Formats: sequence, structure tokens, C-alpha cells
Amino acid sequence: MKLRKLAGGLCILLILSLAVSCDKERPAAKPEESTRATNWRNRIEYDGSFYVSQEIKLLYSLDKGSITLWDDKGSGDVLQKLSYDTTVPDAMENLIRTDVNGDGYADLQTVYSQEQGQSCYNLWLWSEQAGMYQACGRYRLIKNPQPDPQAGTVSSTLQTEAFGTVQSTYRFTDALDLEAISQEMIDADFVASAIAAALTGDAAVVSAEGPATIGGEECAAYTVGTGMNGSGAYIAYLPDAVWYIDMYCLGAYRSVEWKEGAYTLGAYMDEAGQVQDLASAYKKGIREITITAKENGAFDIWGAVRYTVEADGGFLCFLCKTESGNWYISTDGTAYCDFAKGEVGAASEYTFS
Repeated sequence: MKLRKLAGGLCILLILSLAVSCDKERPAAKPEESTRATNWRNRIEYDGSFYVSQEIKLLYSLDKGSITLWDDKGSGDVLQKLSYDTTVPDAMENLIRTDVNGDGYADLQTVYSQEQGQSCYNLWLWSEQAGMYQACGRYRLIKNPQPDPQAGTVSSTLQTEAFGTVQSTYRFTDALDLEAISQEMIDADFVASAIAAALTGDAAVVSAEGPATIGGEECAAYTVGTGMNGSGAYIAYLPDAVWYIDMYCLGAYRSVEWKEGAYTLGAYMDEAGQVQDLASAYKKGIREITITAKENGAFDIWGAVRYTVEADGGFLCFLCKTESGNWYISTDGTAYCDFAKGEVGAASEYTFS
């Protein structure tokens, strides 16, 4: 009986000794292995994952107005949170993950707006240097963008209702931004003819000898009409489908607008055009107005500019504009009145040179 107890005790001691020995031989778990063993992915809510490159895998979560990103090789800390605007109700359902600028990394897009068949997108480009995404703000201004990753460009074809089709091309820069490299109106001749027919009654247009300068910008221009029956007008446009017309070849261009299915005349695009409008308002029935002189000087306490206006070949009036933006009129150059009030006031002191 005692021998059995003694044998049993020896067996227990042997088992314990072996257990301690085995435990000493097992290597201690590394801290990072312990962290990963907790599997932090089970503690966050995310919608999916994607590869930025072969080496970089990210998890993402979509919320209204934000995208949260985690590095799959990380320890569970948020890598980045992106904020975005949208006017599309289901924008969260469409996260586009593809290389846009051709650098080999997957970029992110969400819908910014969708109106009349024209879509715009928020875009974030992967920055290899920063190891995270960078917003490309100019991208969402491009309607119906068509990226060409191999060329590192984005093109856009915009069909306007009444002002032609515009083909634009942009290039991605090293700073992960965009710069315009070309802009062309595809059917400018047709649009110029349509505007001329609507506003002058003459649909014949030919390219002008040189460009027009409007607001400091050079615009391509057309002469309206040919021969003795020419309507005496110029049509001009900028490549982004902004159109102007000079009805009387005075260098006083007005914007062309499209309202309720018809072309209409908009505001004058320079000061000389305002002079023509005011002179016409001063005397009805004028057939031709010519601005013969422009002088700089002072009107009372303000700096001012004065125009000499002729109508139908004879002197009509002086028009004076002060630094404050007010217009004054005089028929003899001595007694000016506030044009807006429409009545002659007291004589005002002025000096012009």
C-alpha cells in the first residue's frame, strides 16, 4: 500500500517536472504578435478593403460626408479620414478605387454632382511621399471627366445648350493638382452663325483678321456679313464657350446670353459700352454713336474720366465717370448733372487733360 502511494507520488513529480521543462523551451510571444492576435479588425466597423498597390492594403468605412481609412498592416489606428461634399443621395454607395493619374497607385473618387447628364467627382490622389491621400480640388470642377492614366491627363467634352461643344484637356502635376493644357470649341462657326442670325438678321460670318480683346483677354472673332450688305458687327468668343457681340463695330462688346430659348444681349463688357448705352438713353432715335475722345482728370474731389460723344456725325454730350462709380452728363462741358437723377444740377468744378 505504501509502495503504491510512493509510486503514484513519483509519477506526479515526473509529470510536473516535464511540464516545467517544456514551458521553459517555448519562446515568449512578441508584443506585435500579441497585438495582432487580438485581431483589431473585429473591433471596428468597416465596409470593405482595397489595394492601393501590391504592398499597401487599406480598409475603409463610408459615412455621409466622410471616408475613414485603416492600414491593414497597422495596429488599428485610423490612417486618415477624408471629408467630401455631394449633392447626390446615394453617393456613399459608389466609392471608385482606380488609378486616375497613372502613377501606379489606386486613387479614390466619389460623386460630387449629377445634373442634366453631367457628372462631377471628388478626387483624392495617393501621395507616395506622404503615405496617404491628397485632395485634388480642381478635378470636381470638370464635367464628365475622362481620365487617361497612360498620358497623365483628363479630358472633358461639354455640350452646352446654345453655345457649342467644348473639348478641354488637363494634365496632372507633380504637386497632385491639375493644369489646363488645351481648350477648343468644336463647332464655333455654326454657333457664330446662329448668334449673328438671331441678333443681326445676317447669318453670314467669316473669321476676322485678328482677335478681339475683351476684358484683357484675347478672343477669337468673326466679322458678320459680307460686302455692302454687311451688318456691321463682330462676334467673339473665348474657348470655354463665353460669347460676345459688338453690334456697331465700336469696340463696345456685349455678352450674349441664352434665355427662354433665344439669344439676347447682356451687359457691356467695357466702359465704352456703358457710354454708348447712356448716350442712347439721353437722346432717343440715334442711329450711330461714336466715342471720339477719352480724357483723364478730376471731377470735384474725385478722379474721373470724361468721354466726348458724337451722334449721327455731330457733337452730342460729355459723359463723365468718377472714381465713386457715378456718371455725370453735360452738353457744354461746364454744367454737369447726375445722370441717374436726370436733372441738371449746379455747375461742378472740373479739370481734364
